[in-house]
Amino acid sequence: MRVWLIAAAAALAACTTTASAPAPHIDTAAVAAFSHPSLSADSLVGHVNVLASDAFEGRAPGTHGEQLTLAYIERAYTAIGLQPGVANADGSRSFLQEVPLTGALVDNSPSFTVSGPDGSHAYGFGNQFVGWTKRVQENTSIENAPLVFVGYGIVAPQLHWNDYAGVDMHGKIAVILINDPDFETGDDRGFGGRAMTYYGRWTYKYEEAARQGAAGAIIIHETAPAAYPWSVVQSSNTTQQFDVVHEDNGMNRVQVEGWVTNDVGREILRRAGFDYDALKHRAQTPGFTPIALGSLRGSVTLHTQIQHTHSYNVVGVLPGSRAPNEAVIYTAHWDHLGRCTPVNGDNICNGALDNATGVSGLIELARHFRENGLARRSLAFIAVTGEEKGLLGSSYYADHPTFTPGNIVANINMDGLSIYGPARNLTIIGYGKSEMD
Repeated sequence: MRVWLIAAAAALAACTTTASAPAPHIDTAAVAAFSHPSLSADSLVGHVNVLASDAFEGRAPGTHGEQLTLAYIERAYTAIGLQPGVANADGSRSFLQEVPLTGALVDNSPSFTVSGPDGSHAYGFGNQFVGWTKRVQENTSIENAPLVFVGYGIVAPQLHWNDYAGVDMHGKIAVILINDPDFETGDDRGFGGRAMTYYGRWTYKYEEAARQGAAGAIIIHETAPAAYPWSVVQSSNTTQQFDVVHEDNGMNRVQVEGWVTNDVGREILRRAGFDYDALKHRAQTPGFTPIALGSLRGSVTLHTQIQHTHSYNVVGVLPGSRAPNEAVIYTAHWDHLGRCTPVNGDNICNGALDNATGVSGLIELARHFRENGLARRSLAFIAVTGEEKGLLGSSYYADHPTFTPGNIVANINMDGLSIYGPARNLTIIGYGKSEMD
């Protein structure tokens, strides 16, 4: 099996201009070189078998599995002949870019309690509700906060869309739908139809709720628009959480971020006298305004163990032949979920597809470029940390790049290579959003 995606990567690396300039020259000989037999399924599978083995414990940041993963990638980069891409304060160079993190573990199995005229209902941690805080503090509590349904929780002035219009969210909990209004309607109200936009991501929901001054933000899970089942939400958010260290210790975030299952979300809305599907339809309609959920009040108390730690991005570089100060960056996240809820006694989430395949592609792509000398620009191969915890390594690298930002031509990311055999088709996720199209 050939990895045909890499031919497109070679074409991008061979480009001499951006899309706003005259049509680029494509070095067809360079692209043809990607039929080289070293780019084979066997070479990729060898790395996957190691990185996804039980010995690597699911490759969670801050574990022994991280140490093994970093050592493996460093050895591979060294054997290939990549140069260390990180300049240290003492003038030396390293493959490792330290990413300072705060680790937080909610250790009191909190419930999300919703009180109203029909009494108090406590929704259990893990099976019905998950919650955490991004604030660096041990004790966090919200008591009897009014609940407000804010639709998709989107504020997009350029689209004349404001799901928080006319409401003061201070001291209140936002109840939010996942994804954006276009996903189910099939219409394009500016959110790209069924294609995911940043407005649809769970991370955005919490960020916007914080900007609106909310005390808490709870997303109602639904498998299709989320693109993953509740089990993923559960396994990702009931273990230690990480965030990049911020100067304000996360105090600009809402006090509590969380999810509830779809059944719980429907029940909460029903208790307030509303139907979930009817409210969702209203939220998909231009001009939607927030809806207070009657006299319902939400409470949650978190006790969090705080750990100051760090993880690492792994950065290797092949200097360009003619424009070494310009760079095309290839990325793949090395982390996975670590240890998860046991299945038949096995509690290791090995992460073969997500994303040992991407790291194997990164290594083999670097090897191929090193052997064939194809690039006029520098090529950086970056295995980033903390993707599963919110793109943490990528976020840190964006704020602390190893190349001048204006000289970075493109970032080509690999997250889950195809496992379905030979193919001649190429799918570009995000087509139309980049000058590289």
